[in-house]
Amino acid sequence: MPLIRFSFLTLAIGILLAGCQKELSLELSSEYIKQANELKELVKGKPFRLVDFYSNIPIDYIEDDGEIKLETDLWGYVSGYLRDDRYLLYDNYTLDIIQNDLKIPGSAEEVLSRTYAIGTDANGVFMRFLDYQYNALTYRLHETSEDHFILSISWSQGATLYSRYEFAP
Repeated sequence: MPLIRFSFLTLAIGILLAGCQKELSLELSSEYIKQANELKELVKGKPFRLVDFYSNIPIDYIEDDGEIKLETDLWGYVSGYLRDDRYLLYDNYTLDIIQNDLKIPGSAEEVLSRTYAIGTDANGVFMRFLDYQYNALTYRLHETSEDHFILSISWSQGATLYSRYEFAP
């Protein structure tokens, strides 16, 4: 008889904990969806630009140059053409890269078109945006405010890299 009570108690606790986990998961999912929708509204139709690039811990950003240089401020590694760019996102998940004076090598076009995505998964809010050669790359949303947003990506050496974008005139 005690074994039956123990089994029933274990089963009841398991069901209770599973129910709590499911409720917590739904709450997190709802929060992620809310944050993703806020990001979509924040960036839609407003030009923005990259203003900072940094790491949460000191890293050797260029690992294959034979020199070990540990730093967190990585802005010096950002190409001039990326610093000069403005980005404009549209409802149909297309984006324009307005190249301004400095163009990516091999392209004289004033405006380059690409696609983007904003969504959620089990880890939170993501944005499929661009790498330094304008290829698609998936980032995590780190922070938003009225005048900026910060995207992050996991990197080697246990680092997280951050790209800060500010809305531009």
